[in-house]
Amino acid sequence: MKISRKTSRSGFARAYGDSGIALIIVLLTLFSLGVMAGIFSYAMKVETRLAANTTSGVELEWLGRSGVEIAKWILVQQETQVPSDRGHISLNQFWAGGPGPVDSVDNPFAGMSLSGIPVGDGTVTLEITDQERWMNINSVYRNPIMMESALSMAGAAASDASVITDALLDWVDRDNIPQAANGAESEFYLALAQPFEAKNGTIDDLRELLLIRGITPAIFWGPKWRVSAMGSGEESVGGALAVGEDGADPGAGLSEMFCTVSTGRINVNTAPEPVLRLLLGGDAARAREAVRLRQELPARDVGDVARLLGGVTGVTAGGQLSTQSFTYSVRVTAQLGAARETFVGLISRSGARDYQTLSFRRE
Repeated sequence: MKISRKTSRSGFARAYGDSGIALIIVLLTLFSLGVMAGIFSYAMKVETRLAANTTSGVELEWLGRSGVEIAKWILVQQETQVPSDRGHISLNQFWAGGPGPVDSVDNPFAGMSLSGIPVGDGTVTLEITDQERWMNINSVYRNPIMMESALSMAGAAASDASVITDALLDWVDRDNIPQAANGAESEFYLALAQPFEAKNGTIDDLRELLLIRGITPAIFWGPKWRVSAMGSGEESVGGALAVGEDGADPGAGLSEMFCTVSTGRINVNTAPEPVLRLLLGGDAARAREAVRLRQELPARDVGDVARLLGGVTGVTAGGQLSTQSFTYSVRVTAQLGAARETFVGLISRSGARDYQTLSFRRE
């Protein structure tokens, strides 16, 4: 039986009614308006924050500089006013976000926090990181054994590692003559789709490694790196050296092993697992055990390092093992009303009370 178009339309109207159709349209309209209002509100919030930062730029910068000075004061107090911690720097201390000398009557940090420290009309929040926890790439790049071990941990194949080590030497040396067939000087980089010249100088920012022939984002970031839904690479949270359920070691990126500014010494009390593993000739089990032991009792001095590392046989570090740190990065989040900005200062210690600011910049 053939149903006419007129009959079908009247049946639909009987089933749903004109009022039902109108209600659906109204709800869709309200939903669309709500989405638009939310987008507009977010945009206005961002604009307000940007305007506040613009008008408060100078004040925020001075708050950032004040935060660096507060970090210096904290480190001086740590060195001079906490007798139980003299001779070593470790992650359970106040500067690193640890509890500090909770049982000491001479605790200079009693009642203090690294977050929301009042300064004038604003506040600063500090994140202090010692640079001696990492290996200095400018000291280690000429050590082929150490570099090959680091690249292997980062997931580079043996053939890629030889290319990278040669290209790294070319990046730092002062000439434009390739080290070997695998080397890479300006001629190689200028032929790329996005051309640039070789640095031919000391590495100032660790992310320069991403420019060097053979070093991919996956090698640089390690397990931190993933491909986003849009197809571009991005850094993600995570990447700590750990053993998976199948017993496999996921490795670590070069960014978790190296820095560009430090004394070249390595503080065994603050070094992350990947660095400890490099120090111990690739022994991941001993590296994990050292991390566990230092949480309970950090190495007190150089003579105590062997106890922490389970002996130092096979250590092939390019720098000197230490329980001290001398160079620190200070990340300061400055807040002034609704305005907020982040700054990074680099400071160096030459004496118990002598800290110098090496650099200061907006993040």
